[in-house]
Formats: sequence, C-alpha cells, structure tokens
Amino acid sequence: MTAATHTEIYRPFRGALAPSRWAFWPLYRAQMAIATKRKLPLFILFFGPAMTGIVVSFLAYLSFQIEESGSGGPLLSGAGLAAQFAAQLLEVHKLIIQAMTAARYFAVLAMAWYGAGLICDDRRAGAHLLYFSRPLTRFDYMLAHFATAFTFGCFAVLGPGLLICTVATFNSPNFIFLTEKWPVIVGTIGYSLAFVTVLSALILAVSALSKRKSYALAAVFGVFMSTLALGGAMAALMRERQWRMLSLVSHFERVADWWIGSSRSIFRWDPWWSVAVLGGLTLVSFAIVAWRVRRMEVVA
Repeated sequence: MTAATHTEIYRPFRGALAPSRWAFWPLYRAQMAIATKRKLPLFILFFGPAMTGIVVSFLAYLSFQIEESGSGGPLLSGAGLAAQFAAQLLEVHKLIIQAMTAARYFAVLAMAWYGAGLICDDRRAGAHLLYFSRPLTRFDYMLAHFATAFTFGCFAVLGPGLLICTVATFNSPNFIFLTEKWPVIVGTIGYSLAFVTVLSALILAVSALSKRKSYALAAVFGVFMSTLALGGAMAALMRERQWRMLSLVSHFERVADWWIGSSRSIFRWDPWWSVAVLGGLTLVSFAIVAWRVRRMEVVA
C-alpha cells in the first residue's frame, strides 16, 4: 500500500464577490405570496379603500371640471375667479380629509387580518425553527413581518390618498392644487406612513403575545374600540374634552388635523402630546416584539 501526497496549489480568489442580498427579502416575498394567494379576502378587505379612492378622485375631478366650465362666463373674472379657485381647493381639501378618515378604519381591518397571525402562527407551526436555522437574524425576521403588515396598510391608506392627490393635481387649472395645496399632499403622505407604522408595530406586538390569530384579531379590535369608548365616556361624564386623550383613535385624528389641516374644534391639546403617545406606543410595541422573538430564538 503506497501513500500519495496531494500537492495542489491553492490560488487566491481574484474575482468579485456578488453583493449581499437583504436577508429579510425572501421571507417577505414568501409571506406576501401566501397572503395574496386567496383572492376573496383581498377583494372584501380592499374593496372599501379602492372605492373610497375612486369615488373621491371622481368628485375632485368633477369639482375642477365644473370650475373650468363656469369660469368662462363674462361676469366672473379677477377676484371672483380667485375666490372660486379658493373655494374649489377647499372642497377638494375636505374630500381628502374625509377619505383619510374612512381609509383609516379600512386599514385597521386589512392590517389586522393579514398581520395578526404573522408571529403567533409561526410559533404554533414551529416555522421559526426553520427560519432561525438559516442565516436570518432576529432583526431580519422582525423586519420581514413588519414589512408585510406595512405593505397592506399602505395599500389601504396611502394608495387612496396618493390617487386623490394625483387626480386633483393633474385636473386643477395650471396645477394650482400642487402649488397652493402642496402641504396637504405632504401631510397626507406623512400621516399615512405614520399611521401604518404605528399600527403595524402594535399588530406585531399583539401577535407576538397571542397564541392564536383569532385571539390577536380580537385584541387588536379591543384596543381600538375599548380606548375609543373609554375616551368618549370619560369626556361625556367629566364634560371635558381632554379626556379624549385616552382614545388611541383621537391621537391619530389629532395628528391628521395637524398635518392635513382639517382644523376640527373637538381637540384642545397640543399635537405634540399625540406624537409622543403614538411614538411611545410604537417603541413599546417594538420592544415587546424583540423580547418575544428573542425568546423564540433561544427556544429554537
């Protein structure tokens, strides 16, 4: 029996490494594919936001069309025409506020349905054992779940808002809606993103603490309805509107009034209080999710 010596020369790698992929992206794509596989829930949950965006966009289009047809009269010129433009811009502004109010409640339904079971279903099925056995960090795992809930929230809130603002911009004379009401457009986008971010964090926290999706769904709606009822009841009993600060919905409405400019008179507190409450709720929710996911990884 003879011994053989292998004397291969290992040459240094001279190629270029491929850029690293985002680790959360495959999990996010898989979750979106699973969530959108059934078309009936998508149709039911997003029919309301879609119709809100379409109907309000048509009303905005119709407002500017009526304005253009009426502006050609011989008796309307100068200050009268400027007043008419201001009145029509104000009307479209009110339509956007109403659309954002309606889309908010549709978003709660859609995001709760698709986000309430993200973490608790993984724990029940043991899917997290497979995820954490791959090169997937806790941060990437949480980011994939957050991106899933965030995407459905943007479909329900940001989508109708952008559609209405786009229609209003391109149908207003000389793009006057863009030049005169650009803070409304920026406020609509900012409020939509803030609302979806806070709600996504809250839904993930509830999902991380729940054992089943049905429990998480009930808890999400319980948080909204219980705080809304508590704030309204205390404000009515004490005859002081400041008690509405106990309602989570009132804080969202206060931020919307501040950013979109609806100027409702029922809110008397500084809007920064609402920003602090919503920001604190988001941080606490993320902390709960991180704590629960860490325990899942340890068990794995």
